[in-house]
Amino acid sequence: MQNNLINLLSGDVLSYSWERNGQYIDSKINLEDFLENIKENYFAVRYRIFILFDDETINYEIPNEDILLTGSYNENYQNGQRRTLSFSLYNNENKYTPGINNLWAGTKISFELGIELIDDSTVWFKKGIYTISKIDPQLSASQSLVQISANDKFSLFENRTGILDTSYEIPAGSDIEDIINVIKLKDSGSGSPLDPQPIIYHSSFKGKTTQIAISKNAGESFASILLDLATQISAEIFYNSVGQLTIVPNGEVTQDDDKPLLGIYNFDKADFETLNFSFDLNSIINKIIVMGTGNNGAVCKAIAVNDDPGSPLCYQRIGYRTGEIINDSNITTDYLAQERADYELRSQLILKSSTSIDILINPFLEVNNLIAINCEFFDLKMARFIIQSISFNLNYTGTMNLSISNIKNIKALTR
Repeated sequence: MQNNLINLLSGDVLSYSWERNGQYIDSKINLEDFLENIKENYFAVRYRIFILFDDETINYEIPNEDILLTGSYNENYQNGQRRTLSFSLYNNENKYTPGINNLWAGTKISFELGIELIDDSTVWFKKGIYTISKIDPQLSASQSLVQISANDKFSLFENRTGILDTSYEIPAGSDIEDIINVIKLKDSGSGSPLDPQPIIYHSSFKGKTTQIAISKNAGESFASILLDLATQISAEIFYNSVGQLTIVPNGEVTQDDDKPLLGIYNFDKADFETLNFSFDLNSIINKIIVMGTGNNGAVCKAIAVNDDPGSPLCYQRIGYRTGEIINDSNITTDYLAQERADYELRSQLILKSSTSIDILINPFLEVNNLIAINCEFFDLKMARFIIQSISFNLNYTGTMNLSISNIKNIKALTR
């Protein structure tokens, strides 16, 4: 089945396929009509979970009737692991009892969210590839269940599969793309690579090399190496919705004023029921200091402050609120230090000025993208909010929860 791809300015992708009666529809959806169906609640939610082979092709689909309506999907904007999935299976026929020939350590699964329209067609959206992290078989007098927890593939580099059994040295001047591919294709020990899919590596990074050597001790993880490499080139690193490791520039995915709106929601038209703000005044941060060491041994330093006079968090209004000083040996120039400081300041402003809303489920929404909010009481008129996290339950209520932050407080927009 062919999938259509939409590239988002957050660095992620939307991958969807359209089918009716099990047959693929070779056509792109009309975005305006599709979103109108969602807005008017002319849809039904569907889910499907696939068990994958080691090469991440489909082995089989878990029947819907075997899945309890108690699972959950979570997506959080951060480097490294972003997505988690949990669900439970009926196991009265012993189909899903854990074992080496069934669901077990190393089993990979994919998850898709479906929107069934009034013409009986369904649009399926890929929502990540995962590796099972925990299996809990449960037996009672009335039924047998298996509870499953799964994390996206970055967990393979963080958990026991990614632990270094010896010291690991990467010399200065090593090609970063090559290193990432070596780590990703590392034999898991069972004859299969940790991740067989090609990476998404931004063209601006081609030919980039490590500025300083990276040294890790036995017992540390490949995840820490990947994060260090991303720091050296000022990149975000995460797995996208189709399960590909993605490395994109911080400066590109944080240009919030360039991002399109993926949805518009009106409180006064009952698009959502509550809008509650919570301000933890003691945890506000509007100044970030980053320090590193250059190749010549000189200290690299940069400072980022929220000096937007229109922001309630700017230092002119409330004084300096300084975060913990960031010391990172992977920062080797003042330029890299400034990029990191700007990035960390934006992250702090998102975290410290967020609220949450419950809306009708919208499969186009991904973290680090924008929606608009209208609310007469708070004088919000097409106010642009960035999505920090997304969660929904695997049931048929058709709603999702968003944690969002008003980007008016983000300094990058006033430059």
